[in-house]
Amino acid sequence: MKHKVKALVEVEKTGFFGQKKKVMEKRDIWVDDKTYKELKKKAKNKPYSIEEMMLYDDLFDEW
Repeated sequence: MKHKVKALVEVEKTGFFGQKKKVMEKRDIWVDDKTYKELKKKAKNKPYSIEEMMLYDDLFDEW
């Protein structure tokens, strides 16, 4: 079974004066079952971002 996943993909675009540059874009990609499960595990175990930590500190009033 294949799954549709949004991922950052490196794309080459034409910039100012026709210069090529590499840009990261969000695109939909299709992955198989095994890769999909690995991506789900990694997303579940990722650390909190700075903004999330600050939000939790404000919510629970921890100093």
